[in-house]
This record gives sequence, C-alpha cells and structure tokens, in this order.
Amino acid sequence: MGVFSYGPYEVVRINLRVASEPYRGVAVAHYDAPDGCRAYRLALWPRPDVAPHGWYWWDEGRMTRRDFRRPDD
Repeated sequence: MGVFSYGPYEVVRINLRVASEPYRGVAVAHYDAPDGCRAYRLALWPRPDVAPHGWYWWDEGRMTRRDFRRPDD
C-alpha cells in the first residue's frame, strides 16, 4: 500500500461535513486499502489551524469531490 502525494497542479477538492459542520478540503495525498477503500489526507478550511484535518476514509454520504487535476499530456 503506497501513498500518492498530489503535486501543486493536481488539485482535488473535497467538501466534507464533520459533526454537522461544513468544511472545504484540499487533498494532499491519498492511499488505497486492499479492500478497495480510499483514504484522503485533507487540509480543511475555514480554519486549518483548528479544523479536524488528517486522514479521512471516503464516504459518499458526507463527502463530495471535485477533481481539478490537469489531464495527462
């Protein structure tokens, strides 16, 4: 299981609700577990210094994802 880090031009934005509070997140990295689940390391706003940032398993019920990565050339 390897961790994939995103580069400066690979922006994956994830909106997340934690304890009914909305956060906007940018994925810093992800990894895929052997069972097919994906975890994202998220930097969360509006307050990154106090927001519950860290690793989050993908959950379609409380996350939405927008992928702004540039296509491969």
